[in-house]
Amino acid sequence: MFKRIMSIVIITVMIIGTSLTASAISDSYSRVDVPGEQTELRLSREMYSATNSITATSLGLNEKLEGITDIFSDEAGNILLLCGNKSRIISINNDYTLDKEITVTDAKDEEVDFKGAMGIYRDKNGDIYISDTQNSRILVTDGDGKVKNILETPKSSLIPEDFLYQPVNVIKDKKGYTYILSLGCYYGALLYSPEDEFLGFYGASTVEANALDTLSYFWDKLTSNEVKKSNLTRKLPYSFSDFCFDSEGYMVTCTGSTSKNEYGTGQIRKISHNGSEIMYKRTLTGGSVDASTVNFLENERDEDYYTPQDLVAVGVSEDDYIFALDRTNGIIYIFDYECNLLSAFGGGYGSGEQLGTFVVPVSLALSNDSVLVADSASCSITVFESTEYGKLIRKAQTLYLNDDYDQAAEIWEKVLDLNRNCQLAYRGLAMVYYNQGDYEAALEAARIAVDYSVYDMAWKEIVAQFLTDNFVLIAILFLLIIATLIFLIVYLKKKNKKLITNPKILLMLKAPFHPFQSFDDLKYRKLGSMKLAVTITVLFYVSSVLNIISAGFLYQNTLLRNYNALFTLASTVGLVLLWSVCNWLVCSMFDGKGYLSEVFISTTYTLVPLIIFYFVKVVLSNFLPLSTTGLIGAIETVILIYTLFMLCIAMMKVHEYDFFKFLLTTIVIIFFMILVVFIILMGAILVKQLWTFLVSVYEEVIYR
Repeated sequence: MFKRIMSIVIITVMIIGTSLTASAISDSYSRVDVPGEQTELRLSREMYSATNSITATSLGLNEKLEGITDIFSDEAGNILLLCGNKSRIISINNDYTLDKEITVTDAKDEEVDFKGAMGIYRDKNGDIYISDTQNSRILVTDGDGKVKNILETPKSSLIPEDFLYQPVNVIKDKKGYTYILSLGCYYGALLYSPEDEFLGFYGASTVEANALDTLSYFWDKLTSNEVKKSNLTRKLPYSFSDFCFDSEGYMVTCTGSTSKNEYGTGQIRKISHNGSEIMYKRTLTGGSVDASTVNFLENERDEDYYTPQDLVAVGVSEDDYIFALDRTNGIIYIFDYECNLLSAFGGGYGSGEQLGTFVVPVSLALSNDSVLVADSASCSITVFESTEYGKLIRKAQTLYLNDDYDQAAEIWEKVLDLNRNCQLAYRGLAMVYYNQGDYEAALEAARIAVDYSVYDMAWKEIVAQFLTDNFVLIAILFLLIIATLIFLIVYLKKKNKKLITNPKILLMLKAPFHPFQSFDDLKYRKLGSMKLAVTITVLFYVSSVLNIISAGFLYQNTLLRNYNALFTLASTVGLVLLWSVCNWLVCSMFDGKGYLSEVFISTTYTLVPLIIFYFVKVVLSNFLPLSTTGLIGAIETVILIYTLFMLCIAMMKVHEYDFFKFLLTTIVIIFFMILVVFIILMGAILVKQLWTFLVSVYEEVIYR
């Protein structure tokens, strides 16, 4: 009996293991917003699942699908597979069965070789366009492969002399205009009329330039010579790697390889009919930024092992969701037209051992509600089918983007039942609750979704309702506070009394209002207090920490789980101590009259306005609306400037310097502070390395 039970268990485990091996193992994830205008990648439920693999065997072909370079799917879901390195075209039905293998022939019925072709397309009339890259031409054939036309290098004054015509992809718009991508072309797509007349270039990427680039350009013009010209490198725009049209006829493009410093900024574009960028991203505060500033790829990856990502294919679904294929990591990204990453799936990183992962993915096509990815190394096409979760989130997000918030409410609830971490669902529900007048629920949903705009609107409604309901009580309380203050002031003045009599405390409080006199008294009347200075330093640290961790949601700029209070300690207490010591050491060499205690005390006294502001800001940030963030930021800047002004006066008084001597010593002090920090860091690194060495020696001795 026991043996029978064990046999059943072993067989069950083997079956489960086999099914797991055959199924897709790739992780699905999305990008979510976090406080501080930052993003992070987060695992999520899969929107697409790999269900099938199309190979030569499944199609009933004897010869492997070697040399795949492109794949295309028409509106009916029928597929064209281009094996450009083998000069083959295979037509596949929408049920993934073989239709036929197309042989391309010329007018003499002789077979045409197009080895090296990189792109294929079929228009609504059934004509096939082959981007014969190595032969610098576009072959236009009928549905049976008979060549009808050839588009070779255009003969036009618009073509630069050094232009190399190497077509890699071709598409047509609804009006019959033809667009051709040429390998390495920085001028945009070549545009042809419906009569195949070359019209020029369309939609070139732009190069960002700043003031330094402009100055460098003029300098090069003024100082150029033949040797210098030969060594100059031009900063050129990125060339498109793929393109397609959305439902409204706008061109969507992707560019190729990224650099380590630029990541995926502007890698996907939507171009209007006049060639300008029209895609944007809605910010958390309700504004918008151009898509060229958006990172579409993954700067979250480890920079020490960064491999440039390479978007090689892009497609747009009927409901205008953008699918982009990264060849480097084998990842398929799904974006809406506001640049939100709905999901990313696939993977393999060059291994592609399981269904749903890749070795060398080269092309992507959308067939009805499926995603097809061609892999040239595995000689196969992977079919991804939309899951129930994927259908729900796309339907709900479409309604959200079209401002149909209430209609999307029930769908968002279903999405959350499947994935409680879906930020888009909380963002959609926040708008639903707000429109329904449930401001408390909108507030909570907006907090989870990190949607400052909806949170601000809901918070304003809550505050307005609170003020309306409690106006009389608030007015009475305000009048009582005013009356109490007036009574206290009159009483103290009549009795000739003061709340604070300690001259050292009075000096500290007076310093922000009368800095010249106060720091004179600190220097010559010895009214400075080391106890107060230490207390102020501690309060500086505490207020800075609270300003980060306890600020209101609308003012929260730090992801708390990544926050380390030690960095705040170093930037507050550490900075004050470092400034005080370095100031005293340097000024001692420049005939400074101040003692270390005087430098430290006067430095801390200048921080009093900033500390008070931080405490007030922490309290007010939990009540003020989003519209006041600019005002609060401006006030903070003014206080910081005034703090530096007070520090300047304090150091001149303590050391008995004039302004120019103070300026000179300050430059030396800052340089000395940087040197000290460098030495401390080097010392820490050496200590760590020494400790690692001692641990390794100890382990060797123990094991031997």
